[in-house]
Amino acid sequence: MDTHRADPSGEFGHIGWQYRDHHEFICRAAEYLAVGLDLGQRVGYVGDDDPTRIRAGLAAAGLGTAADEVDVKTVPEHFLFRAGGDVVDAGGMAERYATAAIAAVADGYNGLRVVIDVTPVARTPEQREAQAALEFLGDRRISTLPVAALCGYNTAELGEAAAGLLCLHAGAGPTSTPFRLYHQPARRNAVALAGNLDAASDALFAATLHRILPLLSQAPLEIDARELDFVGHRQLLLLDRCCAAHDRVAVLHSDRPIVRRLFDLIGFEHIDIDTGGEMRPEADVWVGAQGR
Repeated sequence: MDTHRADPSGEFGHIGWQYRDHHEFICRAAEYLAVGLDLGQRVGYVGDDDPTRIRAGLAAAGLGTAADEVDVKTVPEHFLFRAGGDVVDAGGMAERYATAAIAAVADGYNGLRVVIDVTPVARTPEQREAQAALEFLGDRRISTLPVAALCGYNTAELGEAAAGLLCLHAGAGPTSTPFRLYHQPARRNAVALAGNLDAASDALFAATLHRILPLLSQAPLEIDARELDFVGHRQLLLLDRCCAAHDRVAVLHSDRPIVRRLFDLIGFEHIDIDTGGEMRPEADVWVGAQGR
């Protein structure tokens, strides 16, 4: 698995960032964008404020005059929405991110880095369902492109609902979610699971699976669980039930003896286990600018 995707300050990756104070987020954004400028990336910021004030805030937070190099956009300028509403067009936005990354390289940059305060498009249940699809589909689309993205969620406003979006990132901070589920770029129909799956995360895990499984093909789903620190038998049963509900079968890739033991003891109808080594990329897996 490309563990660099979870590095909050790495060259590329998809990071979820929760915050409660806007100034705190601006400071984190300035730090993140400064890394991109040092790497020769095209950098941008999307927020729900006047661009002049946003740029001034980034300058005061540490970017200084380099804030003039940040492409600042408002939420309506950045997002594509479904006709007649304020719900994001997940498929259209995933392609927009890919196009922007390819354009950045064509213009001589070493990639694209963007900070997005997603809070304004995640306030209602319908918005959050669409944004969850965008987080997953967008992650899949940019996983082999030179993109670094930090998605901010104001937990003071969104509360516990933010967890269902933060967990769809390879990395999350400053307080991590119990688990993370995101696209595994080595395979066409694969996801990665990291963190801890226990009773406290059951509701979030089930809701996330019901959101993500319809976005995948009917082909066997491969789950890279090599960075899953803990999983209990109830969570494996929950995964089995969710796969059954969506008429899916899955293969869990894990080299942990306890996981193998659970499979031997229980037996599952819709998930199997592979205790082999590294997930090798498929010969024809999508790379670069071509879509899946």
